[in-house]
Amino acid sequence: MHELVANSGASNYLDLARRLRPRSVDEIGSLVQTLGRLFSRLSDQESHMHAIVDHAAEAIIVVNRDKQIETFNPAAEVLFGYHGHEVHGKPLSMLLPDVFSSYDEHDLLQKEQETCGLHRKGHHLAVSARLSRMHMHDKEYFTCLVADITDRKAAEKKLVEAEARYRNLVVLAHDLVWSMNAEGQWTYLNDAVTRIYGYTAREMIGQPFSDFQAPESVERDLDALTSLQQGEELLNYETVHLDREGSPRHLSFNARPQFDDDGKLIGITGTARDITAQKAFEHELTWQAQHDSLTGLFNRKYFMQELERLITRVARSGSECAMLYLDLDQFKYVNDTLGHAAGDRLLLECTKMLHGNIREGDLLSRFGGDEFTVLLYNLDTDAARQVAEHIRKLFEDFRYIDSGKSFNITCSIGISMITSDSPSAEDILLHADLACNIAKTQGRNCIHLSTPEDKEKDGMAEDIGWATRVRDAYEQDRFTLAFQPIMSITDNTVLDYEVLLRMKLKNGGTILPGGFMPAAERFGLINHVDRWTVDAAIKKLAEMHDSGKPARFAINLSGRAFEDKQLLPMIQSLLRESRLDPSALTFEITESAAISNLAAASEFIYKLKEMGCQFALDDFGTGFCSFTYLKHLPVDKLKIDGSFVKGMAESSVDQAMVKSMNQIAHALHKQTIAEFVENEETLVLLKNFGVDFAQGHHIGKPDRLTADSNWIKSAAANTETAILH
Repeated sequence: MHELVANSGASNYLDLARRLRPRSVDEIGSLVQTLGRLFSRLSDQESHMHAIVDHAAEAIIVVNRDKQIETFNPAAEVLFGYHGHEVHGKPLSMLLPDVFSSYDEHDLLQKEQETCGLHRKGHHLAVSARLSRMHMHDKEYFTCLVADITDRKAAEKKLVEAEARYRNLVVLAHDLVWSMNAEGQWTYLNDAVTRIYGYTAREMIGQPFSDFQAPESVERDLDALTSLQQGEELLNYETVHLDREGSPRHLSFNARPQFDDDGKLIGITGTARDITAQKAFEHELTWQAQHDSLTGLFNRKYFMQELERLITRVARSGSECAMLYLDLDQFKYVNDTLGHAAGDRLLLECTKMLHGNIREGDLLSRFGGDEFTVLLYNLDTDAARQVAEHIRKLFEDFRYIDSGKSFNITCSIGISMITSDSPSAEDILLHADLACNIAKTQGRNCIHLSTPEDKEKDGMAEDIGWATRVRDAYEQDRFTLAFQPIMSITDNTVLDYEVLLRMKLKNGGTILPGGFMPAAERFGLINHVDRWTVDAAIKKLAEMHDSGKPARFAINLSGRAFEDKQLLPMIQSLLRESRLDPSALTFEITESAAISNLAAASEFIYKLKEMGCQFALDDFGTGFCSFTYLKHLPVDKLKIDGSFVKGMAESSVDQAMVKSMNQIAHALHKQTIAEFVENEETLVLLKNFGVDFAQGHHIGKPDRLTADSNWIKSAAANTETAILH
């Protein structure tokens, strides 16, 4: 034993355990055996400790009292980039400069501290360190456990940034972000509350939301709150609240209830969007869809819908009602003499007069250009006659004065009674229309009540009236063509022309299509008119191409063109004979005509496109479901209806409508043409909106077309010549 203790060569417990072998069985031998087992166990513990230190995930650094490194495990080597022998005896501050800065002799230093480490390559490390003090062989040591928290700090930074972004989004969001407690009191409101309600969030928080309801919303909001309390979510719930000034604000709410673990409602959170402007715009769109833009009266579409409803009510109640069909006798003369603006002023005067002389509950509409219709509720035939006669007398006594000229404006009125036997709105309209025409043939400025014999009388008028004129014009070649330029807005050049039909009179005058086309359609002559127009236009265009003027024509077709079995073969034959490029021809038909016979229109358009021709939809936008039908019609161009274009400079709604139609048309890869361009302001707006072509009196009025034609934009501040290529 003395030899073993005195021998300084024993370097570890395992070596000591091996050298301790008992040489006797007395007490000394037993003591030696016990010491051997003790050293063996200490050796196992030492090996176990080394394994823990060497394989620990954290860096373990042991320093002496002077803060010099004595132990540096493999994890520390990986973390700091040094080998153990490189840092042995070096100060800990070379790796962890601040780890002892908060050292307190009275503190066991078990608390984790976040500090900065220095890597061998010079970059900083985000680490956490825990210091503990220990004594060994009467010497003081410090153990420093170091963990790399770079990823954690990066994640924490991202979380803080995300929270900041979220808070900014919520606080600065355009929509209202809100929460309320189970009692319905606001508990949070973002800054959007001021823009919507006019109050600050501080003023509203703690107040019940019911304090801000509009009276008409109280019952609906209560039902919505009950649904939330039962666990349902609200999506796009629309209601009306009052702002600080007491003005209604239309709001669209999304809301979700929150419950505790026991299923008790603890709050409601959600968002809200101010849709006041949207509602106003929708109301304006609905109003425009139902009303005439000039007079403000109900339009033809709404009138026919109301007539259908009235026929249903009359069939149930057995009461009698009446429809009046009014046609101004001298409107076209005023329009042609003084221009469209004077004609519009005349229509407004007539509207005012009619409004003031029918009962408040009766329905007045502008049915067409100079045609008005009236629904008279709950009166018999004699009373209807009296109302019609009263209106006729009003117009007879009326004098319209404009530009120093006086006009006697009379009207012809047709009456059709609505009874329980009336089959349909179309039937009532037909009888009233025929009655009005008979009133015209009787000398105008009179009324006529529809009777079963009217069809015979109308046939007699046909023999001696417009039918004869249309047939004579067709057979004696007394139709003629006029051409109106269609200008490319991007470069102010004219290559396209709309072909317009005129009827020549024997005295040298001309009649516009509005005068003879209705008669041609009514009396079955419209197909002859269509064929004459197509034949003359294609031959004219072929002549221009032969003379080196590659213009393009847009030819109007009637709504009955689909029914003409001879028209398509005739077009194909003319193209073949003239050797004209089919792409130089665009055929136009009105949106209403196409929609009324969608299947036939689609087939007709497809066949024309197979020939190589193009197709345009005229008067686009007049139908409330224009875009719905558009995807079924393979058209190339859309002519935006002039009722939206001519008032653009003064109407933001018309601007929005035109802009929307243009954007959707372009999205569908279709070109757009704006009609009724009457001034430079409108043209500038169209150019800003990206509309492709413009047509109207500001570009050029309808006229003859020769090889030397040159079109000048009139009434422009900076006039530019539209070049004919």
